[in-house]
Amino acid sequence: MSRLRRAFWLAGGAYAASRVLGSRRLQWASKPLVVPLLLDAPLAASRPAREVGVVGLLGGWVGDLLLMQEGRLHQGAAAFAVNQAAYQWLLWRAGARARPVPVAVHAVPLAAAAWFGRAHLGLVGTYGGMVTATSVLAADPALRGRGVAAGGHLFLLSDSLILVRMLVPAERRALGRGLDVAVAVTYVAAQRLLVDGLFRR
Repeated sequence: MSRLRRAFWLAGGAYAASRVLGSRRLQWASKPLVVPLLLDAPLAASRPAREVGVVGLLGGWVGDLLLMQEGRLHQGAAAFAVNQAAYQWLLWRAGARARPVPVAVHAVPLAAAAWFGRAHLGLVGTYGGMVTATSVLAADPALRGRGVAAGGHLFLLSDSLILVRMLVPAERRALGRGLDVAVAVTYVAAQRLLVDGLFRR
């Protein structure tokens, strides 16, 4: 395992630990390092994948910074939409296409999210649609064996758990903290799997 990869998992583990401990200081020290430690993969690629990959990860990094601040959910989602758009372009370029069965399967949880998260319907419909589209493309059997399907599904799960977390009452602290940890773990794994599957063939 390379030093950068070890550093990535160390930062990701520290971020997950920060959610277990409820430590804002550890979160701020670790989470902003996660995405930059993925940049070596797109930087080693040829154009235009290099530029698209770097811009996409930059969007994810800005989104991470915004989502650690109170009241910046919509801005964070907008930044992550750049991350999702980049992944979609890279998946399409690799041969992925939206197949009818995955589209139909993914439509069910998206509709459920729109119903239960109707107080945030605009956000669910726009960004939720983006991350769902990434998951649909990543599920294309044409890319089987590259890990992108797991990455796309974990990204969708992570963002779905954020919505669930928003619906948990403040007094349910143990449940809320458990969801925070699950969001962190699935997010870190999703980014790693997608980057590896798209750039390390």
